Amino acid sequence: MGYGDEIMITGYAKALKQKYPNHQIVAGNKKKGVVYDSIIFNLNPNIKRFSELKNMQTIWIDSYSGHRPYFIKETDEKYYWNMKHKVTVGEIFFSKKESQFALNIINSAIQWWDERNNYKYKKIIFLEPSRIKTSKNNALENRSWGIEKWKSFLNYYKKEYLFVQSIFRDSDKINGIYNFKSGFREACAVLGQCDYVVGGEGGFTHAAGALNKKGLFIYGGWIDPNIIGYTIHTNVYIDIEGSPCGMKIPCKHCKKCNEIMTVDMISKKFLEMFSI
Repeated sequence: MGYGDEIMITGYAKALKQKYPNHQIVAGNKKKGVVYDSIIFNLNPNIKRFSELKNMQTIWIDSYSGHRPYFIKETDEKYYWNMKHKVTVGEIFFSKKESQFALNIINSAIQWWDERNNYKYKKIIFLEPSRIKTSKNNALENRSWGIEKWKSFLNYYKKEYLFVQSIFRDSDKINGIYNFKSGFREACAVLGQCDYVVGGEGGFTHAAGALNKKGLFIYGGWIDPNIIGYTIHTNVYIDIEGSPCGMKIPCKHCKKCNEIMTVDMISKKFLEMFSI
């Protein structure tokens, strides 16, 4: 499962636990009786891990790879979206170690800034410009705005704002901003200490929603933010013929949407973000 899917599951679990406080909530494939686990569920009181299961009434969140509430069907070529789906805000619970890690990273980022500038930054902004490759075809090309566009965007603003970028696995490291290495949970803890979040639609979108952080997220024409987006965010969606396409193979429609989303357009949306 992807981290974004798992964060969404915590939202469903919270709502179910409030409605059925005497039941245990699990996530996975109900038909096969397979309970899924995730680091996202760490310290979460609303969802049971496999090792924590008890002989009591159980409610399943039937969500697993190939079967999600936000799409009706998945084929090798595309997702068919559930246009009636509305995201439920999730939760992430951090350990003391993770929270301290985040504070240390923010302090290091501020020191990094002070060593290079004799004036104060306006805001601290968590940046996620990368799309991480997975073993499953997750429409990488269709969902990416492009690292060169991100670099051009940052050239406008990196002298005013302290951008913080988490580096992991296949991340595209951008020079001239503060970078740090971490796992996903630790990165989310850092995100929680930042003022805003900017990036492409993905796992950190849902982390920002769970942590009540405002931000700017690029959806293109692949999926409609009305399906999986958050109202506290400035969401860039290109609503043209064919949107939202859900294509998993290279798509001319997504390429056209990407061409529409110029650096100037995203820069304008970035400034609008602060007024929400």
